[in-house]
Amino acid sequence: MLSRLVPQSFRRPTVLSCQRRSFATPNERAKNKPAPSDLYEPRIESKKIYPEYSKLNLRLRGYDYVILEKYQSFVHKMAKNFGFQVADSFATAARTQRAVIYKPRTSVVESECELSVYERTVQITEAPSVRLQLLLDLLWTHLPSGVELTTKEHSKEDEDARFIPDLELKAKQSELKSLDDPVVRRALGWDG
Repeated sequence: MLSRLVPQSFRRPTVLSCQRRSFATPNERAKNKPAPSDLYEPRIESKKIYPEYSKLNLRLRGYDYVILEKYQSFVHKMAKNFGFQVADSFATAARTQRAVIYKPRTSVVESECELSVYERTVQITEAPSVRLQLLLDLLWTHLPSGVELTTKEHSKEDEDARFIPDLELKAKQSELKSLDDPVVRRALGWDG
């Protein structure tokens, strides 16, 4: 009778069923692990297009031959690790400079020495600009003291500086060119 007098909203709800939630133990989780072959990883392809450099020269200069050679091998290895194609790696002929130290406030020479500047070049191709900046930051961070690193696009002057000119060959070539001159040919009696 009391239930008739108490409105429906004030009555206590009756529990029909009780749900009990439990968490899996570590052993249960290990048993239910999916096989690696069942996992699917979506393939993400980047649609962004970054500019690429066709050919770049990483030029290393220094006075110490051993340090320069070691650093060149490091640059070559890091460029390969970053996924760049190393087209070529070469040495340029050493240049010799003369250094003179004068006595203070005079023009009398105190000492004199010859310094050799060694140069190595690592040439990389198809370098995306995004990864190139990461590589250059790494190389500048690990740059040894006394070594200078410059980066530039490959040009014809770089290719010409790579080879030592043969002066005797150039003299013979100029002599052959002079033989094509009609005045020289008449003087030699070749043209009548």
